[in-house]
Amino acid sequence: MPKKLYLLKIGGSIITDTTKPSAAKRAEIRRIVSEIKAAKKEGDFDLIIGHGSGSFAHRPAKRYRTNEGIVDKNSRKGAAVTHMVAKALNDIFIEEALKKGLDVFPFSPSSFGMHNGEGWAAGTTEPMKEAMNRNMIPVTYGDVVMSSKNGFSIASTERVFEFIASRLKPDRIILATDVDGVFDRDPREYKDARLVKSINGSSIAAALELAKGSHKVDVTGGMHSKLAFLYGMAKMSGGEGVILNGQKSGRIKNALLGRSGTATVVRP
Repeated sequence: MPKKLYLLKIGGSIITDTTKPSAAKRAEIRRIVSEIKAAKKEGDFDLIIGHGSGSFAHRPAKRYRTNEGIVDKNSRKGAAVTHMVAKALNDIFIEEALKKGLDVFPFSPSSFGMHNGEGWAAGTTEPMKEAMNRNMIPVTYGDVVMSSKNGFSIASTERVFEFIASRLKPDRIILATDVDGVFDRDPREYKDARLVKSINGSSIAAALELAKGSHKVDVTGGMHSKLAFLYGMAKMSGGEGVILNGQKSGRIKNALLGRSGTATVVRP
């Protein structure tokens, strides 16, 4: 019987200091890697990790307008700089994981996918599958990818995961964020905000409406976009999604072992 496949997306705000350029939180990376290693030792599953860029690639991407493709004479340089900075954080993650004895392998989206201006136009997951067959954990991230329309574009970790999920149909998709899950209103503003523990097809519309006003400081779109992404992934793959607070020790390990605990579970 084939192993279950889980996708784990680690938010950039968890593993970087977003107030400083290119500032990795190595201690947090080591803690998360230790949880993953412990879960792998206890459970039998395949895993693909993706992480956000946090204080790394977002700055050069904005400066050079990389997501717009070739817009001026500095665009090509900007694409390379943005890619290198994104890769630098991935290098740190891989380095810390290897130190902890976790068998990881980096996968840059620029090497396995291509954009067409609207979304993924081509790509392959075969190298990732082979890595997992050899008991390795692929680690990917948001990256600059070539585009047949604009020359190149930004593929966020979420978009990369959507492509992977469309091919590999994961059983569980875990979003490790900086909040406990989806709330009935913003917990940063209201102390009596209540965690929504379960969301499915009959409650997703109401939950998305609740999430619209949450976490406005999140430039990636906040909880509304995270929930919409996760529900779409669960619906596509037939698996389940989990939104949890990756800053709280033990929660990533529990989610990988099927113990949701304090989190929001999303099902089709």
